[in-house]
Amino acid sequence: MLKFFKHTYMAQLVVIVLLIVALWLPVFLSSTSPVFEDNPTTPLFNILTNDLGLSPFFISLLTFAVFIVSVIFFNSMMSVNQMVTRNSSIGALMFVLCVCGAPLCVEYYPFLIAGLFIMMSMQTVYLIYLVEKPEMYLMNAGFFLSLATMFYFPSIILILWLLISMMIMSMRGFRLYVIPLVGFILPYFVLFAIFYFTKTLIKNIGAYTLIFNNLSFETSGWGTVEIVTLLIVGVLFVLSFMIIKSEDADNSISTRKKTSSTVLLMLFSVVMLFLKQPVLSNGLIFIVLAVFLSTAFCYVRKSKIIDILIIVMMVVVIVNQYLPLFGIRL
Repeated sequence: MLKFFKHTYMAQLVVIVLLIVALWLPVFLSSTSPVFEDNPTTPLFNILTNDLGLSPFFISLLTFAVFIVSVIFFNSMMSVNQMVTRNSSIGALMFVLCVCGAPLCVEYYPFLIAGLFIMMSMQTVYLIYLVEKPEMYLMNAGFFLSLATMFYFPSIILILWLLISMMIMSMRGFRLYVIPLVGFILPYFVLFAIFYFTKTLIKNIGAYTLIFNNLSFETSGWGTVEIVTLLIVGVLFVLSFMIIKSEDADNSISTRKKTSSTVLLMLFSVVMLFLKQPVLSNGLIFIVLAVFLSTAFCYVRKSKIIDILIIVMMVVVIVNQYLPLFGIRL
């Protein structure tokens, strides 16, 4: 199976599309009508849920479309950065299995949309080491993170990841560190200008102030399922990291810097788990795991164990998505 996904054939595309449809089908078969709460700190998501008056079905359909784009973007990002072998769809497969590891519920929608912009920022960070004039890339990286926060506010802490990643990428000069901050602030400048002209500035500033005042580490949502899931994620991360750091893997400076930046992102994804409830609604840790698993699998020579692992992941993820249809929630 691993060999099957290391080469680009139409059959691979068909399998991945069928897998995505199978995993998302319970969302559209569910008889419960999802309720989206108005959150002042997620203005772009509010446009979809409130301002445009879209029905829950169309919001689910839109999120599904964004997920498809995210799968394509992730696979392209992994291939372009030579983190997987060329003409491989193993990245797309791992992204689908890892990100769908959590139930595709309403609480997950904001992150699924924000995740696309987070990956755009990741791709931009991977590029800044390779270009002579990184200013525009740095601006874009901050801009993408800003858009992500407008769908999923806890991702605001990733601005710290961006700045530290710049250090990892050997960026020097105070001016360069100001540029991504400017890119991050620009969308908020426009947003607060809109608040001002619609006479809602004071109200919304109060909402943001309340968010920061209540920003604390919580463990109330950590049940047995969350702990077991994250332990499995941790084990898979350690094993994949050991493969990536083996003698057979690419050990160029560029690859080492990308790996270091991604490890740092994993640490931030763990921190984000404590900032949002329910715990597994924060899917960044699953995206980062998909990066490491995709890369590691491309260096594996004996694929039988990996084939079994992929099959087990498929079964577990599919069962996890269909259990709610029978009134069972783990």
